[in-house]
Amino acid sequence: MHADGSEDRYDYDDQGSVIRHIRADHSKTHFAYDDRRHPIKIRDAEGGLWLRDYDQKGNLVETTDPLGNKTEFAYTPSGLVKAIKDANGNEKKLAYNAADQLIEYTDCSGKTSQWEYDDVGRLVLFTDAAGNKTTYAYKAGQLAKVTHPDNTEERFERDAEGRLLAHVDALDRCTTWSYDAAGKLVERVDANEHSLRYRWDKLGRLIGLENENDSKATFLYDPVGRLLEEKGFDGLVTRYQYDPDSGRLASTQVGQRRIDITFDAVGRLASRTARQGDQRQEETFAYDGNGKLIQAINADSKLQWFHDEAGNLTREHQYYLKTAVPMVAVWKHEYDALNLRTATIRPDGHKVSTLTYGSGHVLGMTLDQHELLAYERDALHREVVRHQGNQLMQTQAWDPAGRLQEQCLGSHDGKSTLLKRQYQYDAVGQLTDIHDTRRGHLAYQYDPVGRLLQATSRLGVETFAFDPAGNLLDQKTQELNRPLESDPRRNKLMDNLLREYAGTHYQYDERGNLIHRLHNGDKARLTWDLFDRLVRFDDGKLSVAYSYDALGRRLHKHSTAHHYDDPRAGSGWNQMQRAKRQRELGCGYTLYGWDGDNLAWESSPPQDEGETGRTVHYLYEPDSFVPVAQALRKAPIRLLRQPDWRGREYDIDQDPLWQHEVKPQPIDSIAWYQCDHLGTPMELTDHHGEVAWAGQYKAWGDVREVRSEWAKQVGMSNPIRFQGQYHDHETGLHYNRYRYYDPRVGRFVSQDPISYGGGLNLFAYAPNPVEWIDPLGLWKGQPRQSNGRFGAGKDPSIPCPCETETSEKVHGNNLNTTALAVGYTLRDRNDDEKIMKFGETTMGTRRYTKAYLDKNNVNMQIEVSGTKREMHAWQHRQILDYKAHNGGGRPPLNKSDF
Repeated sequence: MHADGSEDRYDYDDQGSVIRHIRADHSKTHFAYDDRRHPIKIRDAEGGLWLRDYDQKGNLVETTDPLGNKTEFAYTPSGLVKAIKDANGNEKKLAYNAADQLIEYTDCSGKTSQWEYDDVGRLVLFTDAAGNKTTYAYKAGQLAKVTHPDNTEERFERDAEGRLLAHVDALDRCTTWSYDAAGKLVERVDANEHSLRYRWDKLGRLIGLENENDSKATFLYDPVGRLLEEKGFDGLVTRYQYDPDSGRLASTQVGQRRIDITFDAVGRLASRTARQGDQRQEETFAYDGNGKLIQAINADSKLQWFHDEAGNLTREHQYYLKTAVPMVAVWKHEYDALNLRTATIRPDGHKVSTLTYGSGHVLGMTLDQHELLAYERDALHREVVRHQGNQLMQTQAWDPAGRLQEQCLGSHDGKSTLLKRQYQYDAVGQLTDIHDTRRGHLAYQYDPVGRLLQATSRLGVETFAFDPAGNLLDQKTQELNRPLESDPRRNKLMDNLLREYAGTHYQYDERGNLIHRLHNGDKARLTWDLFDRLVRFDDGKLSVAYSYDALGRRLHKHSTAHHYDDPRAGSGWNQMQRAKRQRELGCGYTLYGWDGDNLAWESSPPQDEGETGRTVHYLYEPDSFVPVAQALRKAPIRLLRQPDWRGREYDIDQDPLWQHEVKPQPIDSIAWYQCDHLGTPMELTDHHGEVAWAGQYKAWGDVREVRSEWAKQVGMSNPIRFQGQYHDHETGLHYNRYRYYDPRVGRFVSQDPISYGGGLNLFAYAPNPVEWIDPLGLWKGQPRQSNGRFGAGKDPSIPCPCETETSEKVHGNNLNTTALAVGYTLRDRNDDEKIMKFGETTMGTRRYTKAYLDKNNVNMQIEVSGTKREMHAWQHRQILDYKAHNGGGRPPLNKSDF
């Protein structure tokens, strides 16, 4: 029984095993067991049947998903997995030492990684499949030093309880941490000797932050530990209210804007309604029985998702409700036996296919069965050779630390070289130099915390200064103030709001959104909707309107040049002048299409007489924001009209969205992207292997573009900038999925929608744009890792990872495992009603040793069973319930809410 009166119900067989779980939303999961009480069948809430088989020792030896794809497991005598054979027949092998520690892993391509340990079982050496070695050294039982494959070292100092006190990198830059008597972090001092301080209440809740500028943020809680009020460094106050029945968040309020939030019976977001004065915006969401999002609706769009029995997304219907005639874009996806996407048919019928090997490493890509790219990879599956469909070949080399060392683009026969880039790094991996045969020498310098101080290129020398909190400062203003101003705050943005930079003045609304920009007398006005999305831009030259779907993805852009008719001239002349002005400023209408978070296509109708309109498709490295090609057709995209079922019964057999097969029209031009170490487009090459577009970038992303005559004739250009960014020439801003980025000042023009989950400075892009990316406009990505990809990081906006289908892990454990999990309590042996811990596990009663239970004087009691995700959600809800009835405190043995 939940706090709001809803309930989860369980049916049991004669042996006490759960055979049916009915959730609060009435969805049902069924379980069947063998004679040894192992779950052998699970029928999920959408009817998918998951099968399992076990050996005589109870080890899981085979799983079969609802599509019939099988995975097999083999074990050592001690019960450790020694081999995994996937549904394609590929096998991974694992080997262990006498202490059951992993010493060798061989992937399904035959590439082997190795681990070595000392006499007390501590890891001392890791050797990757390419032979690169990382060593670990210890002091007083704690990790004290890591030596990387390039022989650089990191050193660590910890106290007797294992808490990190200091970290010293290979440049001897030191960061320190200090703690209070309760073990809570109270201060972090960075390598610039600037402090970030934390304050906690007696219940261990964070109640205050003091940033490096000595600005303060505070947090206020109710008696059961729920956040009631948050006051930011800029003084912005956000207030939270909760539903008295369920205890879930009911509303947030910032200034005059209030957002009311509702959840469905199992706690998933159902709607959010924003209000301010007489303005109102609403978005609604719906889910299937397995918790997958299947519908999202707002005033401008309706999104629908369809899945197969294994949960793979097979179709998407994206409705454009505010186009002149409501239209629908239908997407279709195909998968292999590993449930990895192998092909997508786009709304206009063009098919993008991916060829993979092993566990999903990309070997090639095709467009409508024509080869676009073919890859060769090294022992770590990093790209080393790329064969392009325009007869060019790109080679890449990596250093022992996994950093990109060289890129070379030339003809397949090796007789000619089009470009070459060489990268140099310092001891901590900061990029210091790029030698580019097209752009010359680029050099970078950093401060002790990795912020970019100077960038040198053919565009000149750019120098930057930051305040302690990471805000980019106007150096001229800073230099003028320094001799005269005794108050150091004059050289700090105390509220992190940039109000002046390089002669441009900025003004913000009460929610931290940029609303006015003034430069040399030219004033721009920005208008935001109630969900803090930019919906209009006006300046002296033009106006631009935007719309978004319920996921915040931009649907359209419509720009109109300002023109004042001459009353002395005829209507024909005025119309001609208006059209001329539209052309001069590049104004018009653009519709956008999305594949997940990737901008997949843009399309425009004819903007003037004699024009044909255009559609551009963008293709990316799979699971990435790095573009690889664009395909241009000189015609607007043809979508399906939204069917009207009013007055008649719906019939899927008559629904054109399901029955109409779109025949793709020929592509007029294809160009291939050549990107740098960061995934930023540097060139586009045409079908002849010549450079069609090239960009010379300033440090923070402003660019000077050059196009070939061919590119101008066919209308080929490139609006993609840093990963995830799209350049709007009308405003100079870059649309960055959830926000807009200003490359002239290297920061966002609105606050981070996930607040401090993306970092303490809510406007910052990154410490430097040379090593970091932020494809979603939420949080900066990790530098390129040893496998040649960027670390995705975890989404810090999700309060409990178990409650979203997109989250795969929590505490390092896979939430999507197919093994049966149980929810349990640890109860005091002297008082069976006293709960010491709520938990979940796939190990059953093997989760704890007898010694642990005896030490804590507790017994383990199984309460419920289900999937790993369900049990983690159950654990989370039980802990929150416990806190609500115990003054905000957790059970004694629970260290977190998750």
